[in-house]
Amino acid sequence: MRKEKRKFFTLMWVPHSQGKVRHLAISQFAFSLTLLGVGLAIVILFFFFIDYSQMKNKLVRLNELERINQIQARRIFSLAEKIKDFNQTMQRLQELEQRIRSLAGVGGSEINEQKLGRGGPSLYLPLKEKIDIDANSPLSFKLIGKIEENVEVLKAEAEVRQAGFGEVEKVILKKRDLFASTPNIFPVQGWISSGYGWRRNPFSKRREFHQAIDLVAPWGTPVKAAAQGKVVHAGWRKAYGLTVEVEDGHGYSTVYGHLSRILVKKDARIEKGGIIGRIGSSGHSTGPHLHFEVWFRGKTIDPLNLMVEPLGSGD
Repeated sequence: MRKEKRKFFTLMWVPHSQGKVRHLAISQFAFSLTLLGVGLAIVILFFFFIDYSQMKNKLVRLNELERINQIQARRIFSLAEKIKDFNQTMQRLQELEQRIRSLAGVGGSEINEQKLGRGGPSLYLPLKEKIDIDANSPLSFKLIGKIEENVEVLKAEAEVRQAGFGEVEKVILKKRDLFASTPNIFPVQGWISSGYGWRRNPFSKRREFHQAIDLVAPWGTPVKAAAQGKVVHAGWRKAYGLTVEVEDGHGYSTVYGHLSRILVKKDARIEKGGIIGRIGSSGHSTGPHLHFEVWFRGKTIDPLNLMVEPLGSGD
């Protein structure tokens, strides 16, 4: 068989100046193999350049993340210290609640006290020591975990404190309402002409029980409500003359008799110390004064036993 002729390419170098022309004969296979190698090298260099660019960008980003991580580490330490300070504030609030309870005469809280006072240094890492913070280090995760744990503890304690103060507020409001409904201030300032108890009736001259006190004051002197409440009567009542009766609440009611003028209407709500009428001598009366009765749960009581202010002669 006749041998197939191999095909060749001839590469020639022709210098611009005088010189020998050079040539190189390359077979088609070798030329194709050379082109393939050059192309492969170009592709490898291209991917190397892309990979290098990506690595360079990642390095820049990693440096930025490291800088941010250091900033966040300092913020984490600052936050941990603030949480520690806040825990001390919560402890002071607990002590304040106890003092308020004592002043208000309120007993222990119905809230589970085991939830209280769980903060303190035992829950915190030794933040004053120099600690190298690494984003992947267990210590960083431990620190963050402690902060999260402390936040949950303080959140629970804040809820307990809120509930505790809510209890105290309810009791104080109830006591304030009880105080406002208790007839413990004098309707007028003057002097007592007849006290609570047995006496001789100035009209019948018979010995009878006087279930009120008579407060003498000048004609027209304003009469104040001794307690808050609702006006259940405002008008004439037999021997009492012009009379106002108030249901004060909490079992108390008050009667103001012998007025010269009534300044409130039936069913009106009045505040403690509000003006309800003026001193007079209507009904069975020997002169201008106020007939002042206090009832508690259906029975009269001595108003003087409730008073929290002294009785004077007025301005």
